[in-house]
Amino acid sequence: MDYFILNPKAHSSQSTLLWPAIHQRLHQTATPYKVCATEYEGHATVLARDISENDPDATIVVVGGDGSVHEVINGLTHLDTVKLGVIPHGSGNDFVNGLHIPTDPEFALNAILSPRKMKRIDLGCLEADGKKSLFGVSCGIGMDASICEEALSSPIKDTLNEVHLGQMTYGTIGARQVVTYEPGPMKVRLDGERIFTYKDMFFLTVMNLKYEGGGLELVPWARPDDGILDIFVCGDGLTRAELVSAIPLARKGLHVRYPHIHFVKCKTVEVIADKKRPVHLDGESFGLHSKIRVTLLPRALNVITG
Repeated sequence: MDYFILNPKAHSSQSTLLWPAIHQRLHQTATPYKVCATEYEGHATVLARDISENDPDATIVVVGGDGSVHEVINGLTHLDTVKLGVIPHGSGNDFVNGLHIPTDPEFALNAILSPRKMKRIDLGCLEADGKKSLFGVSCGIGMDASICEEALSSPIKDTLNEVHLGQMTYGTIGARQVVTYEPGPMKVRLDGERIFTYKDMFFLTVMNLKYEGGGLELVPWARPDDGILDIFVCGDGLTRAELVSAIPLARKGLHVRYPHIHFVKCKTVEVIADKKRPVHLDGESFGLHSKIRVTLLPRALNVITG
């Protein structure tokens, strides 16, 4: 059985426009299915949990963006048997792009109905102040999380979505926050052993896929099935002017040439900040925390990619 979890508010509430075409295609192919529309924040997690508990072999299809995918991932049980499909209709779609899932909704649906390619991917797990959550794309602490937090509540995102420029949301807000965000000290411990101390950390991002922030190729070599977390650090020595110029370059992964942008690999990472700072998972706000710990669930989720 295929289960479709539809976020009616995705992409400025345009996702519901997709459903008639999906519905028609499902009837043409005589595909048994059920559809569930989310009604509140976190509802996709509840739906995914109910579906996967009652049907461990289910194919669960997200019709929406990265936020909807994030919620569904955190509701899934029976990760060894359930399959995840995505029909993208968000402003960023970093999960889809990072896994080379078709971005055209029709092609994505065809892949789900007749899957030829599956990928079992790693999932990250973030813990902070007794809370725990999984992520598929990335998590971060500092300025990138502050940008995500503002983007979620800003009318800029809805305005740009209406003219099909939603990917510019993060760049527009990020350019301003580069000027206003105040970096601070952070201590980073990798795999319980290697320790790095920074005096002025703008942000640290833990990447499972290579894209974040609506198409920024933060870690071009990141792979979602290698059992490794890729850490992206903007810290000591990086000027605001360099950071401003690095943002557009990151769309093509060219920011990696900057000497004060650092990359490391690990399986666990702990970050201790000077004070509570914004934290995000897959672009969704995780609140303010001064200490986070990130671990990895190797090859935890089976995703339909083509």
